[in-house]
Amino acid sequence: MSKPVFLFSTLFFTFFVFAETNVYKISMMGAEIGRSTETWSQANAADGSCELTMHSVSEMSLARGVDSMTIKSDLTLSADCRTFEPKRIKGEISEGGSKIFVEGINRNGTFETSLSKNGNRETSSFQMPKNTVFFGMIFRKLSSETLLKGGKTSIISEESLTESEISYSASKNADGTVSATVIFQGIPIKYTVSGGKVLRSEIQNGLIVYTLESLPEAKETRTSGNPDILQNTKLLNKGITVKSPRKAKNTTFQIKNGDFASIPETCFQKKAGENTLVVTFDASKCRNIPAPDDTQSNIIEDSNNPEIIRAAQKIVLGAPNQTEMVNRIAKFVYKHISSKNYNHGNMSAGEVLRKKSGDCTEHSALFAALSRAAGIPTKMVYGVVMNPDGEFFFHNWNEAFADGKWVTIDSTFDIVPADSSRITLIYGGSDSRSRENVSLSVLRFLNNTEIFVRGFSNEQ
Repeated sequence: MSKPVFLFSTLFFTFFVFAETNVYKISMMGAEIGRSTETWSQANAADGSCELTMHSVSEMSLARGVDSMTIKSDLTLSADCRTFEPKRIKGEISEGGSKIFVEGINRNGTFETSLSKNGNRETSSFQMPKNTVFFGMIFRKLSSETLLKGGKTSIISEESLTESEISYSASKNADGTVSATVIFQGIPIKYTVSGGKVLRSEIQNGLIVYTLESLPEAKETRTSGNPDILQNTKLLNKGITVKSPRKAKNTTFQIKNGDFASIPETCFQKKAGENTLVVTFDASKCRNIPAPDDTQSNIIEDSNNPEIIRAAQKIVLGAPNQTEMVNRIAKFVYKHISSKNYNHGNMSAGEVLRKKSGDCTEHSALFAALSRAAGIPTKMVYGVVMNPDGEFFFHNWNEAFADGKWVTIDSTFDIVPADSSRITLIYGGSDSRSRENVSLSVLRFLNNTEIFVRGFSNEQ
């Protein structure tokens, strides 16, 4: 199944050559969670050139414990009919009702992009390598014969509007279809393809599956699946028990079968031998300096938002130092977000400030924006955190550089400094590529990972 693609007007077209509509059922671990409809069309433009367009409308509802979040997209892309060179892309993506508008255009081989939200705009551009194709069009361009030979190609991700390289391999099935595996940023995505059409796609052993609705298996009724993304992505501690993880000061983890090499060493976690990670709550001896992303506003952590600036000034007024500022902001975020739930996604800090609602991501985004607005460099941290039942869930928290040293903040739990029963997988950045990389790092970590707590100290 192709990734979402973007909304684009067909006013330039003088007549349509063909139109094709494919409807896909979206399921999570066997339970249906939504539908996606792709409409393909080919047309001649006024200048005589031919354009291939794909318009995708999708909607899925992700259960997250007792809550749920609806993700919608209405997106279109177009490319040259013969070479499949990307021409333009436009549309919107909504998570829990919060929208991001995206668009891009090919100007003589340079692809210019724009993402906007609540008046903030994020732009970038890059030179497209030869034979670049939209990810959503790879199986229209790559014939069965090409797939069977295997190889690599450059793609534009419709989600991040960035360029990267994928590799592919395939084998032919007895019924004439082709089973293809695409490696996207280290993550294998399995496809069944016939005549350029995707019949089925799967990621992470059935975590998310797209199935063409006209296929027999798509019409089967299966009720045994679990649509809860929290339960489907949790990991269990297979080591010693930590009864009060929120009070742990130093923890040693052993991580097996995961993408251990990509786990970063930070001020708060160090690698100590093969597959061993030591995490501490104290980074007073760390001399790392803040990065530019730690101070910048972006479309999610919108620290340049006047409402955010006014709130930050009010919160830190009279504080004797930055350490006290951090404590005040963390306490404010914890209390201000009075409705703790999993109903949102893609909300900017300004939206969180107004709605007073959200989960760990909304807590962290609001803390980062307020802290940066107060002049304190702050990181968005993504990883896993352990609960008292020994279960690891994906989580979001912060690190702030206050009075010359780094401190961890988990405003979701109202703790400063945060405990050591957590593993950092990646830091957030200020652009769309970094946001996509967060999702990809989570998927890579889920790949047959086992976590063992081998020791901890200073638990009270």
